[in-house]
Amino acid sequence: MGSTGSGSFSDYPGSRPRGGGQGGGASGDDRCARAFSCTLEEVEHCDYFSASGGVPPVNTALSVEQRGRLFAVDAGGQTVGALPTELNYLADCMAAGFTYEGRVNASALAPVASISVDFAPRRP
Repeated sequence: MGSTGSGSFSDYPGSRPRGGGQGGGASGDDRCARAFSCTLEEVEHCDYFSASGGVPPVNTALSVEQRGRLFAVDAGGQTVGALPTELNYLADCMAAGFTYEGRVNASALAPVASISVDFAPRRP
């Protein structure tokens, strides 16, 4: 297990690459514009679960909002679950004008409440 970088600052986006090529971190891929799937966290501590005692059914529309942490929210504004922290970069994307809408693709109440969602970006 090792790194594929050169061990220099040129491996990071925004730095000048050596030899005229593209920097190690500069793939040209805009991660803000990528669709993603995730399993929501803290489901049993969110508004939806507290109000209904359950989880939303498959195909329920959700959007992403920042409320201190990033949350999936239903059409009524109730939090449904928190996005995993590895998706925190989306806060910067949202500040730049991106929005994220999705649909529940799986949900279960047992053995623990769980919700999986597919999200797609909308460009500013």
